[in-house]
Amino acid sequence: MNTIEWLVLLLNLVPFLELRAALPLAVAMEIAPLLALIICIALNLLVIPLAFGVLDLVVPSLRKRWSVVDTLYRWSVRRAKKHENVGAIGLCLLVGIPLPGTGAYAGALIAHIAGIKRKLAYPAIAAGVVLAGILLWVFASLGIIFIEGISS
Repeated sequence: MNTIEWLVLLLNLVPFLELRAALPLAVAMEIAPLLALIICIALNLLVIPLAFGVLDLVVPSLRKRWSVVDTLYRWSVRRAKKHENVGAIGLCLLVGIPLPGTGAYAGALIAHIAGIKRKLAYPAIAAGVVLAGILLWVFASLGIIFIEGISS
């Protein structure tokens, strides 16, 4: 693999870009489409435990250190309680929307704030990642999503 291909694959790990940026770029760079799909989805699935781990590690200390973070967190939890009934299906659909900012990181953040149990959140986020990956792959392969000025 050359440097550009590694860059495309590492783009999967960038919060709020993830496979939404990496997969169309991989298709534009003429990386084997099925291989690009499988690798992008697999790498994006690795983001789920990483995101939960970072949230578990960082959020409690930030809440203790800064009262504004604690206030914002408590406000977010109260707001999320209003939408409890949406749960795992809503989380899957949110992550499955192939738009920047709606990926696995955002899904993990919302599940963390909403208090969705990990046993429900992991599969919902994973299903959303697969859904978004397939949609993006189809759109990019058909030329509906393209990155202008990119050539291999």
